[in-house]
Formats: sequence, C-alpha cells, structure tokens
Amino acid sequence: MVCHETYKDENGDWLYPEEIEKIDAKNVIKKSDKSKVTVGSQESMSKSKKNTVDPETMIKQYGADAVRWFILSDSPPEKDVQWSDSGVISANKFLQKIWNLNYLISKRKDVSNESSVEKKFNQEINLFIKKIDNAIKNFRFNVAVALFYEIYNYLKDFLDAKVSSKVLKNNIIKIMKVMMPFTPHLAYECLELFKCE
Repeated sequence: MVCHETYKDENGDWLYPEEIEKIDAKNVIKKSDKSKVTVGSQESMSKSKKNTVDPETMIKQYGADAVRWFILSDSPPEKDVQWSDSGVISANKFLQKIWNLNYLISKRKDVSNESSVEKKFNQEINLFIKKIDNAIKNFRFNVAVALFYEIYNYLKDFLDAKVSSKVLKNNIIKIMKVMMPFTPHLAYECLELFKCE
C-alpha cells in the first residue's frame, strides 16, 4: 500500500494535498482561506480521505523513472510505501547524477592504466552486479537500489583513477543494462551515449 499523511480543515473536512500549503515543519494552512490545517498520520491513500497524489502530475514534473525509482527504493514489497514528494525529488536528483556520470565517462579521454587496478575494478563491478541480481531475484528492490547508490560512488571515484576509458565504459554499460528494469528511459538514453543496442 502507498501511504500519505492526511489533512483536515478547521471544520473537520478532509483536504487534498494540493489544497494545502506547508509553511514550515509544524505549520500547514489551507490555500483558499489561509486557515489552519490539522496534519494527520500516514494512512493508505484513499479517495475518501483525499490523501491521494496524482501520479500523472509527478510523472510530468519528474518523469516516470524518478517516480518508479522512489517507489522501488522506499521499502520492501511486504511493507507500505510512505509517499513523499521530497523522496521523488531526491530520486530525480540521483538519476540526474547517473546521467551526468554516463556523460562524463562517454567523453573521458584515455589515461595510463594499471592492470592490477583494472582487475580489482572489474571484480568489484561484477560483485555489485551479482548482489543486484540476487536482490532482484529475492524481490528486494530497495536493496538493489541501495547498491546502485554504492556503484555510483564507486564509479565516480574511478573517473580519475588508472583505469582505461574502455574498461570504464564497458563497466558502466553493464551497470546501465542491469538498471534498465528500474529506470528504462534513463538507461536507454545512457546506453545511446555509448552507441549500444
């Protein structure tokens, strides 16, 4: 279940999230008349409590990949997802970082390489892929997403290391292929940078 906090006006009527404005962490007002709003607990989204979020709005603003990434990253399938607009924004920012990393690697000039460094690098990437594969098989998508964050940091650290551009490109291509079920649009665009099918 996807959960979202609930809102009530001073008359006890439910309000949609788009009808309220958050002033700060504790103060929430109704947009129409600036009256105080009571914030309730996180509950399963339902039309009767008006605590629903239109996915189309989020998709138009941040893209389907960011919304999917947030939902998969939030919690394991047997637990409820606590909806958070800031969570979708964070997902979108991370996916932008993935795009930027792919772009930097695609434009990277070759550097002098050390075979021992490259060997260790290849082994680590393959280990990450194995862990992600196991997480997917066990329906632990949030664990797989967490591993992608680790891979991003790992790859970023090797931008200036003694690893050839060819090895770096081959490995990020493997990562983007594994990322395809999570963010198909982004992964496809990134693979296009490397002229992959």
